[in-house]
Amino acid sequence: MAGPEFDYLAFFKEEIRHESAAIKIGAVNKLNLIASALGPQKTVSDLLPFIKNVVKEEPLCNDEEFLFSMAKQYAVLADYINGQDDLLIEPLEHLAAQEETVIRDQAINSLCTVIGRRPQLAPEHLVPTLHRLATKPDFFTARVSACALLPTAYRFSNEEQKAGLRKAYTALCADDTPMVRRAAAHKMRDLAAVCDKNDFLTDLIPVYLQLSQEDTQDTIRVACVYTTLVIAKMFNQEENRQYTLNVIKAAVEDRSWRVRLTVAKNFDQLCAAFGPDIVAAELLKSFITLLKDNEQEVRKEAVRVIEPCIHLPNPLTSEQLQKEILPQFLPLGLDTAQPVRAALAQVLGPVAKVLGRDITQRSLLSLVSDLMKDEFHDVRLNMLSHAGLICEVLSVDGLVHSLLHTIQNLIMDNHWRIRQSVVEQVPKLARLFGVDMFQSKLEALFLSSLRDSVHSVRQAAIKHLKEIADTFGSQWTVEHLLPKLVEQYSQSAGYANRVTTLHVLPQVSGVMTPDQIVQFLVPLLVKATKDSVPNVRFCACKTIIWMMENHNLGATSVQTSIKPTLMELEHDSDIDVQYYAQRAIALCA
Repeated sequence: MAGPEFDYLAFFKEEIRHESAAIKIGAVNKLNLIASALGPQKTVSDLLPFIKNVVKEEPLCNDEEFLFSMAKQYAVLADYINGQDDLLIEPLEHLAAQEETVIRDQAINSLCTVIGRRPQLAPEHLVPTLHRLATKPDFFTARVSACALLPTAYRFSNEEQKAGLRKAYTALCADDTPMVRRAAAHKMRDLAAVCDKNDFLTDLIPVYLQLSQEDTQDTIRVACVYTTLVIAKMFNQEENRQYTLNVIKAAVEDRSWRVRLTVAKNFDQLCAAFGPDIVAAELLKSFITLLKDNEQEVRKEAVRVIEPCIHLPNPLTSEQLQKEILPQFLPLGLDTAQPVRAALAQVLGPVAKVLGRDITQRSLLSLVSDLMKDEFHDVRLNMLSHAGLICEVLSVDGLVHSLLHTIQNLIMDNHWRIRQSVVEQVPKLARLFGVDMFQSKLEALFLSSLRDSVHSVRQAAIKHLKEIADTFGSQWTVEHLLPKLVEQYSQSAGYANRVTTLHVLPQVSGVMTPDQIVQFLVPLLVKATKDSVPNVRFCACKTIIWMMENHNLGATSVQTSIKPTLMELEHDSDIDVQYYAQRAIALCA
């Protein structure tokens, strides 16, 4: 432990000059402890001047990991200097001009953190810092950092300074160095978010339009699409038609697929920003172009974004879907790219819900059926995830039977995820079709899932059997379902089937009375405790525990049937069986 005369600053100086990088960086990362020990006065008078100079001296000025850690720690030191945060701006400015990107980024983050805590420092300290960085001629990295600082500086500056910052930003956007122009473009949307609409129209619209036509860097044109998302919300309809709409229409036709992809990915946000009138008159035509794009990634994202578009506050209407988008579904369903067909399968359910029964029957049913039989399992899986919804839209009539036949075939699919997805849809189909059609078309196949070779499929069947029992009620469960479950519990079959049956019992017990549980379930559980396989015996004990905790089985049943059986297992050869038997016996008391 350090004594009262211990020199903390000397110790820190020694540590950061240590040969070991781990000790050196560890000392920097514990700078807050040194500052806490020194107190605010000595931190300001001794520690800050020292670290300000040491980052400029050999050899530490070339140690990138050290400089990064220092850039990070300056924001922490703000807590230890009694509000004199202005002393942190100059050293962070030095680090913001470094060549290494991660050092600059961390210095900018620390500057923004300091200013966020003390916004009043921005006019006097941050704005001059930004202007110095923006006009450094020797190396472009300082000007890149100036771009990153602009939104924060602009937000907290006064009106007079804002005009100067817009002028500085315009200069950065026209910089000779491509990296500076790119950095400026990427920060345009953040600057637009804090800029007054009239100021943006007066000073920054020319810059925005110029960058949207930047010929050498597609990332700049991508940044302009993101900026459009912000400024289209600020502008009225006429201003959008004059300034931003053509930028998006040009982006849809851009030679770079990345630009087109950005529009496709964000088309729902563009619809929200521009409003339903411009969408109907202009943007839908552009969207159709994206659905026919040469790049499969663009087509895939354009299809995927249809669902968010129909859930907007001003969604795409049924008429727009029917006239503009629905005609594209048939060629997309035959698309050679599997991800595109998978995306289409994912949106057909929500689209069908909007279009309604008649149009779905006339225009989508054959496509749905084809996608359910697609050679790629992702397509089948996505289509199946909406099978219940589509059947609900179609309602119970002759046309749904062909779809049901396809679903019956898919429950035997080679891919286990497909089988699991069918199982997950069955409760919805059961509610829709009623007990008679469920028993004739789906029941046997669904119960066969309890014997599936894949654990996840069996678990899904166990979980969803509860919903089916809830749907059809106690009488159906006791008179119809339970005999089939007991029949599946067979010594001749694999023990996993018997374990699965035991896991099903708690699921169906929810619709049964205590007397029915004692009459129909307890005998099966007692039988299971005498199974030759230990796994079955301890699963039986666990199920008995669950039943006694969640149902009142009555003292007679517990004492005459359950407890004597459990007493036999108390000295079972398997330690797990012993443990669960003892837990169950404790509940019998």
